[in-house]
Amino acid sequence: DPDGDGLNNVEECFTDQWGSNPYHKDIFIEFDWTVRYPGDLLNKPSGEYIDQMVAAFEQRNITLHIDTGGLTGGEEIPYKSIISPDELCDIYWDYFLHNDLNNPRKGIFHYCLVCDYGPYAGFSFVGCDHLDSFCLSAQTLQENQPKYTRKHLIVGGAIHELGHTLGLTVDDFGGNDNMGVVDTFSKQWWKYHNYKSCMNYRYTYKIIDYSDGSHGRGDFDDWGHLDFSFFKNTHFRLPEKYI
Repeated sequence: DPDGDGLNNVEECFTDQWGSNPYHKDIFIEFDWTVRYPGDLLNKPSGEYIDQMVAAFEQRNITLHIDTGGLTGGEEIPYKSIISPDELCDIYWDYFLHNDLNNPRKGIFHYCLVCDYGPYAGFSFVGCDHLDSFCLSAQTLQENQPKYTRKHLIVGGAIHELGHTLGLTVDDFGGNDNMGVVDTFSKQWWKYHNYKSCMNYRYTYKIIDYSDGSHGRGDFDDWGHLDFSFFKNTHFRLPEKYI
């Protein structure tokens, strides 16, 4: 893995068909989506907003490959109003692995399912044996964040949850997934005011980007802490204050 993107040379050979480069960081995501009742396709990620997500990575010299059907995966799956955590694992098996534990996409692609209602608005989960997957509940997001379009919320949620599968967790930084930051003028709100990242609940959906740590006190360099192999070698550690 000469470029340190978590993909070994054999995997890079497989992904060469989609333009990967063993000397340049590549990240692959497959999106599947449920039909949104009563049958429109609004759960499919929008190319317009996907381009914004891709551009954020391009600025860091990382190529983000998004599969919504063009990379032999990415598909619409049958409608189900509410999807439980157990059902997510079934969907992962049926529509991502296609009932093949040796499917070469495992360990190469991160997996995202967009549905109406899942366990939470955004939910990272262990598809098989590592934290390589996440679910976005588009209808929940739209109900909770009515000032944004559904298309915007899907991609804004995707880059946040992707960050978790790349190792950005509260274990590393207290401003990540901290509910206190949304309470205006609270201690946490002030403490992490400069953490201009989609991983900060204060800016999730407002910012489709991670922080580079350059915004002053209370900021964190997300980009410098990405763990490209985390989604295939998941590990967690306690914050230092608990050690």
